[in-house]
This record gives sequence, C-alpha cells and structure tokens, in this order.
Amino acid sequence: MLIAEELVLLSLDPRRGRPLNGSEAPLRMCVVGALVAELGIDGRVEWTGSKFVAVGQRPHGLLGEVHAALAADQARRATRQFPRLDRSLHGARGRVVDGLVEAGALGRERRRIWLPTAHPLLTAEARDEPLARVRSAAAGDGPIDARTAVLLALAGPARLLELVADKPHAHAKRRIAQAAEFVPAADVVRKVIAEAAAAAATSAAVIAATTAASS
Repeated sequence: MLIAEELVLLSLDPRRGRPLNGSEAPLRMCVVGALVAELGIDGRVEWTGSKFVAVGQRPHGLLGEVHAALAADQARRATRQFPRLDRSLHGARGRVVDGLVEAGALGRERRRIWLPTAHPLLTAEARDEPLARVRSAAAGDGPIDARTAVLLALAGPARLLELVADKPHAHAKRRIAQAAEFVPAADVVRKVIAEAAAAAATSAAVIAATTAASS
C-alpha cells in the first residue's frame, strides 16, 4: 500500500466516509507530498536545493505518473511543484481514493444529491494497521521506519494530530518534527513536509476566504 493511501485512510471517518477535520483542503497537498516522499525513499526523486527532480527509472502506477510529471516540470522553485502535480494528476487525493475503492478498501456512496460522495471503510484492518504504527511512533522515543516516519510527519500539516496522539500533544509534536530524520532521503522528506505544510495552509486559507466572501 502506498504511503499516500495510508494517509487518506487515516484522514477519513471510518463510518461516515468523509474527512475527519471536515475539509479536504489541507489533505490534498499532503497526499501529493506523500507520493513525492515515497519516490524519494525509493531513490527516484532528489532535492537540488531549489526543487524536486525525478531520477532513475520510472516506476509503475500512480508513482510513475508523479515521476513523469516531475521529469517534465519546468518549475524553477519547489513552491509551484505541488499544485502543478495535483493538477497533472487531476486531483491526487481523488486518484488515491479511486485506487482504494478499486482495491475494496473503501466504498463509494452518494447519500444526498447535495452532499459530497462518501467513502466508508470496508476493511477495518486497512486503516487499523497504519493507525497503530503511527500512534506508536508518536508516543515512542526510538527509531521509526521510513514509511511510518513520512506518515507521522505529514500528520501535522494534514491536521491529524488529534487522531495520532493522545493529549498532551507536546511529545507527539516533537516526534512529528523529528520524523524526517529517520528517513534515508531525509533532505527530500524534510522539504516535502515543508512544501506540503505551506501548500496545505494556502489551500485552506483560499477556501476559507472564498467561503467567507460568499456567506
């Protein structure tokens, strides 16, 4: 399972099938970040000091599409890369959700014509296993495996702190801040987290401003 798939599963209310924090905005860029980070862990993305670049052989599936999009991207700075990747994939979160539906992990329900489509959890273990890993990592003090470290690090900008950590949150916040150091491609993952956080905050602010203006 992709790190991005685990992140999407964690972000959903298992029964209602909708985002726990009530908004998809912060999650969208974090899903892009999870895809880029996984390529970094696999040695297929590097950080040049100003942007992410694709290296090595293109993998299969959704990661392959991200790799190809990065290879073709002419952006000079990382700031624009995540939104461009999201557009290139026609919505990274939606693509990941579609894959989970096809795999039988999520359902797809349109309960009311005016409500967003719900994606209730169909297999509890698909969510329980990554949730247990990330909670253990947030509460612990020892090393974290690379995949769990990325998942934990993205929990902050994805607004999932309440899910992954019991109160008080100070220890979990420190672990989130340290998580990238446990990944072999630490420079890539550190920048992924920074860009995901910035892009998620921008997306949330734009939606909040649009909602306020229309109310």
